[in-house]
Amino acid sequence: MEYRKLGNLEVSTVGLGTLRTFDVDSDDDIAVRKQIVDNCLAENMNLIDSANFYGLAEKVVGEVIEGRRDKFYIATKVRTEGKEAGQAQIDNSFNMLKTDYIDLFQVHNMVDWETQIPTLQSLKSEGKIGMVGVSAMVHEAYPIIAGLMRDGQVDTIQIPYNVIERGCEEELLPLAEELGIGVLIMEPLKKGRYVKELKTQPDLAPLADLGIKTWAQALIAWVLGDSRVTSAIPTTSRPERIHENAVAGHVGRMPQELRDHVRKETERCLEG
Repeated sequence: MEYRKLGNLEVSTVGLGTLRTFDVDSDDDIAVRKQIVDNCLAENMNLIDSANFYGLAEKVVGEVIEGRRDKFYIATKVRTEGKEAGQAQIDNSFNMLKTDYIDLFQVHNMVDWETQIPTLQSLKSEGKIGMVGVSAMVHEAYPIIAGLMRDGQVDTIQIPYNVIERGCEEELLPLAEELGIGVLIMEPLKKGRYVKELKTQPDLAPLADLGIKTWAQALIAWVLGDSRVTSAIPTTSRPERIHENAVAGHVGRMPQELRDHVRKETERCLEG
């Protein structure tokens, strides 16, 4: 597994997202999530991303990493308006995750970032969190994020990036490289659409020498082929997917001609 710098941390280039997939409450479902995390350890994946807004996800993460908290870097998010509500939500995240230290705390989708970033910066100065970040789904937020990056108010950003969604290439990725800011990537598979909704089979043959055997691996490796990206954090509810996803973390920098192939093949197969 390749590792890249996220602030002063060395994180696996493939991490684990928990949106929807960890919002479960039955013993059987939680046991499956424990197996997912077991497989992350087996593949040397050390980054888990969650959020208060993800239902029970933080609670489930806290349960399945109990006794091995030191094996993972934990990122989560606050999403609410107002200082008191933000502090209450942050406190709840510490409780749900069963930890007194969170490696990265982000403002979720930029909700009331003007209030929440100062709170997170205070927690960082107190040594309760390691880094402050922001996440955003829409391009309209990118100019604000760029300003926060330039002002030194954030250590990381979390944005969508994949073979079709490339809006961050224009300003945010160059700026992150210039300023040494970590970049977490959500939706490398567009919620699985770029695997499940292909109308024809993509050509994997040119990728065989990289060890890539599935299109999901190709898509994640495409994202990681950009050296400005720190880690991609796909979600899954199937433990075996961890082993599949981890292959992309061994590819390193995919040559540009192969990145072009993956992009063109995805576009071709989506169109049918």
